[in-house]
Amino acid sequence: MSALVIKEWKVGNKAIDDKNNFISVTGRKSGLIAWLLSLLGVDPTTKIMVGLDRVEFTSNSLAGTESRMIPLQSICSSYYGYHKPWKEASTFFVIGLGFSSLLSQALGATGSLVILLVGIAIALAYYFLNRELTLGFVENSGVINGIRFKRSVIENIDVNEEQAKAACVIIQKLIEAKEKRTLTTASAS
Repeated sequence: MSALVIKEWKVGNKAIDDKNNFISVTGRKSGLIAWLLSLLGVDPTTKIMVGLDRVEFTSNSLAGTESRMIPLQSICSSYYGYHKPWKEASTFFVIGLGFSSLLSQALGATGSLVILLVGIAIALAYYFLNRELTLGFVENSGVINGIRFKRSVIENIDVNEEQAKAACVIIQKLIEAKEKRTLTTASAS
């Protein structure tokens, strides 16, 4: 599955909506056409919502909706990751440097410098637009659920590693609180 761009990122230590959700993350497919469809309200999205009792994955597409609800007591851990594509960006820089040196005699110093600057610009743009964030959790059964996101230029939403870590900490606190509620209820019986 390719990375989605972040359309909405709401994470809080207190409930962020009237349904007692603490995390609501929505992503859509990247690209101008997907963004235009989102303006029309027909955009395919994927959403993770984490509340007091469950985690809900919802995927919407033009063909319909699919939701998966997992009770918090069925989740054993959460995880996050942050991928920085410095190798790929370095490759673009090296290609620009190669073209610059190959064409230096034909284009002169100014032309060579322009090609080198274009290579640097492409490398930087690639790096900053293709950093990916992974957020997910592991069920007690071993099923791994996660979504990869990247920066949304149009919505201007960029989530960093610290924000992803904060979301995982909240998920873990909710899981631990649910376990304590379950143990308290069981011992009271």
